[in-house]
Amino acid sequence: MFVLNFNNKQAEEIAKDFLSQSYSVIKIEKSVLVDQTWIVELLVSSYGKDTVKKIKINNKTGHIMGFE
Repeated sequence: MFVLNFNNKQAEEIAKDFLSQSYSVIKIEKSVLVDQTWIVELLVSSYGKDTVKKIKINNKTGHIMGFE
């Protein structure tokens, strides 16, 4: 699937859907576009521990490039 230039809401939705498979997503902290890669930071919870996860999403394809 090729979609040219996602907006931040689309990138946030992809990140939220991905992380919700393993975590409870509390809120989206921020999303920024850096060199054709969306970096979306989300506050998540797992077993009572809250942490921030960063998801990298390709702006042209929507594919997840990595997360930490």
